[in-house]
Amino acid sequence: MARFPLLSAILLHLIVVSMQQGDDETLDIRQRFGSISSMMINDQMEREFTAMYLYETMTSYFGRPSVGLPGFKKFFKKAADKKRERAHKLIDYLNMRGGHVRLKPITPPSKFEWSSALDAAEMALGAEKNMMKEFYRLRDRADMESDPHLVNFIESEFLTEQVKGIQDLRELIARLNKAGSGLGELILDKELN
Repeated sequence: MARFPLLSAILLHLIVVSMQQGDDETLDIRQRFGSISSMMINDQMEREFTAMYLYETMTSYFGRPSVGLPGFKKFFKKAADKKRERAHKLIDYLNMRGGHVRLKPITPPSKFEWSSALDAAEMALGAEKNMMKEFYRLRDRADMESDPHLVNFIESEFLTEQVKGIQDLRELIARLNKAGSGLGELILDKELN
């Protein structure tokens, strides 16, 4: 190539320009998107899928002929579907921002049977409160990394919905406490169906 200095210079220039363009493309989508935020989003996906498993287990339990509470089955099935949708929103967001999706093993629920609908609703409330805490952590991390896009995504797509879900569970628990087990639980089941 020393015999063709102009050709060498042109090739070198093309290589440098193509490398810079690749870097620019990466920077465009990953701008202000930190690796810790990416890792935390992957962790949040795992939590969403784990909650989905919990709600699918509750759906199955309340759908058993021996339990016979189709309203609660429907309630928890809707919650499971919502968790799956949310996990996929996180996947789409990571892909959009140039992150890498790292699916992790889903932890099975600690229980597969509940003594009552109240017992299941209280377990669900605990899971949702933990989910809310983790969304706040992720939002705070995004704020610390000066990533307003991620902050907005979390606030607009998850936090309000999370607050509403917790409120719905608290109201359900209050109604179950007032109604009591047995006939009261059956009446509430009819209302949910």
